[in-house]
Amino acid sequence: MLQIFPATLAHIDEITSIFKYHVLHGSGSFYLNPLSKERMTQKWELLQEHKHPFLVGLDSGTQKVMGYCYASEFRPQEAFSWTLEDTIYIHPDHQRQGIGKALLQALIKDCQQLGFEQLVALIGDSRNHGSIGLHRSLGFEHGGTLKKVGLKQESWLDIVLMQLGLQSMGRSIEG
Repeated sequence: MLQIFPATLAHIDEITSIFKYHVLHGSGSFYLNPLSKERMTQKWELLQEHKHPFLVGLDSGTQKVMGYCYASEFRPQEAFSWTLEDTIYIHPDHQRQGIGKALLQALIKDCQQLGFEQLVALIGDSRNHGSIGLHRSLGFEHGGTLKKVGLKQESWLDIVLMQLGLQSMGRSIEG
């Protein structure tokens, strides 16, 4: 059974391992080399500093990380401060079990509660039907495709842009 919690430093080894698998074996990430444990720790610390959600899905029996997701700064300019970008990766042994959907639903809820306006997904590779379908199933809309913008494993990769409005009523420009 899946339990979702905020990620802690105790989860970094497993998070790093999951990310490494996807960097080496998939096209969802544009990294060519996996992040070290130290770099992943820095990413976690930065998200904590900015109070952005970073969640893990744990197996309730073993307490092993089955997947993780987080919302990070979309762009550094102040005008984008109400928009976040989501990242989600599932352990290869636990894909297609509903873990991604449960994690992303929890992330969306956290982002809404924090008052963010938009959540953007920059999905690596237009052939990544699982991630595209997951985001679509939760209300994300297709915002466009950037063709052949990354070269990885001798293949040109697209970025599929998807977007979800988090607040049912728009925020006024004044605040």
